[in-house]
Amino acid sequence: MTSEHTADTSDLQRFRQFGPWKDKTGNDLALAIWQYLCDYETGLYHFNEILDGGDPFDEYATVRDPLKILNVYNMGYCGIFGPVLDGILQGVGFEQGRSFGLERWNHCATEVWYDNAWHYLDMDVRGVLLDDRGIAVSLEEAQRNRGLWVTPPRRIEPFFPNDPDKGRVFEIYNGSPVHNYYRWFQGGHTMDFSLRQGESFTRWWTPQGGRWHHLPRYSQTQWVRDLILTPPVGMKPNHREFTRWNHGNGLFHYAPDLSAKSTDFHDGVYAVRNLTPGEQGLHLVSKGDAEVVFEVFTPYVIVARINDVDNPGEDTEASVVALETGSPVTVAVSLDHGLTWKQVDAVEAGGKRAADLTSFVKGTYGYLLRLSTSGAENQVAIKALSIDTWVQVAPISLPRLKRGENHLRYEVGDRYDLRTVPMQVNPDTSNLKDLEKYVVAMPDDYDPQRHTSRILGDMTVRLAAPAGMKIAWLSVGATFRTHQGGQAAKTNNRISYAVGETRDFREVYRSSVPTWVNHWRYNWDTDIRLDQPTEVVYVKYHGDPGLNTVRACLHLLPTKPPAASVQITHAYDIGGKLYNRTVELAGPAAYTISCDGDPENVSVMIAVPSH
Repeated sequence: MTSEHTADTSDLQRFRQFGPWKDKTGNDLALAIWQYLCDYETGLYHFNEILDGGDPFDEYATVRDPLKILNVYNMGYCGIFGPVLDGILQGVGFEQGRSFGLERWNHCATEVWYDNAWHYLDMDVRGVLLDDRGIAVSLEEAQRNRGLWVTPPRRIEPFFPNDPDKGRVFEIYNGSPVHNYYRWFQGGHTMDFSLRQGESFTRWWTPQGGRWHHLPRYSQTQWVRDLILTPPVGMKPNHREFTRWNHGNGLFHYAPDLSAKSTDFHDGVYAVRNLTPGEQGLHLVSKGDAEVVFEVFTPYVIVARINDVDNPGEDTEASVVALETGSPVTVAVSLDHGLTWKQVDAVEAGGKRAADLTSFVKGTYGYLLRLSTSGAENQVAIKALSIDTWVQVAPISLPRLKRGENHLRYEVGDRYDLRTVPMQVNPDTSNLKDLEKYVVAMPDDYDPQRHTSRILGDMTVRLAAPAGMKIAWLSVGATFRTHQGGQAAKTNNRISYAVGETRDFREVYRSSVPTWVNHWRYNWDTDIRLDQPTEVVYVKYHGDPGLNTVRACLHLLPTKPPAASVQITHAYDIGGKLYNRTVELAGPAAYTISCDGDPENVSVMIAVPSH
């Protein structure tokens, strides 16, 4: 869902098509996007480190994926914003960019290349230096020309608002060593998701009940801890004047009708054995064991209610499964697409129970839920099921309403206009046991403690579609080590793929690292569009001088495409009165909502009714 007031952050190619800049190029485009991302209502804000995933090495756990920052977190710090802006600008079509570290200020920002020159843009401290033509100057020029800071010939807002003494800032820049970072941003994340019959997804612009992606380290830094505990409790900016937002939340609510009078079960089930809908819910087809698997997938990080910032063991309600049973049911979850399972609960026959999966799923982007049972032929096994999963949402990504007539759109499909469903695959290269689950064979030269070059040489990952689905296309990526400076040309990292069998690999990436790089790591991500949908793809990574992390996102063609008909409800407040406006759409379409006053956006819900 998109609004005319908000850029579409679900994909950078769609972000490029936002009305205010879709016809701009070069300097005009770069400045328009930079201003949007520094704006009080549409911009990102400074908080602290943002990490997710299980890697213990911060270099790889720090979130520098533009889509995650724009849609999930809305925040970061300079070491995130520098590469993220680089990634956004390259994602909308700029030829190349880089982030850099300014040693004397312990600061990171961005340069982008256009019109045969570098141009310095700073999203963290919110400043750009313009020459007398209104062109953003390079970092090199910013370091040597004091007048650009203290008596700028042209000025653009914001202009380093928290640094009133621009001469002092120039003195820091002047002569400071600079470290140039090549492709520090990550890729591969997707904001695609699907909803099943009986499922809704509600997103709020404001925090809901103390739920956010909390890291134990936040409690160990006093100013961060104090900031989090300032009402409303949770993540928020340490420069309040930079943004009106804190963080937002979302709730996936799935409550399918499991009876034979509904098609919800067949629409939403991931896998099933010896169970079928009956008069009172799911019945056993024949005597013996049975099981059913449902998927929870979200492009937003799953978050818990934080009951004690100093004790993660007190976290609750990240994802809660409510069951009403007719037979004993064992509850298990998988975080690796069914390769391994962990039992989390058991429900007695005839019982009603809510299983809180927080300790297993918080901080992840989804899981498989398996419900196992046994009994006699036609015995009622599972009468009712609901799954409530809370996530964190970036308010700037939501389709806002303003006074007057608002023009909005509902769209379906991935970036190639296919009705696919995503499957993220993120092998943990820091964990031998986890990596073994995904690779054809363990690499010959592998050391998870060798953080800057964990893998030397080849490693092949097997990527398989779930039963009944096929891979239409996929994105693959990695964090590599590189030679630096004049030695950069010796870097020989590669990615290739093969379909169905481990032969006839096609190369999709061969390193070509610029000589200006003077940092040891970089990322590369690319899409692979297959000639024909397939069940298995093998991806071969080659690390020279090193491979450190790998990732993939499969875009799958399901047996039955997800539903396109939806109900959309916008909730907003005008003058203290809450309004709810619902539209029913049979498929992708434009719609309008009129507001007589200035609305305070509260939430937006998209739902697929039961059938």
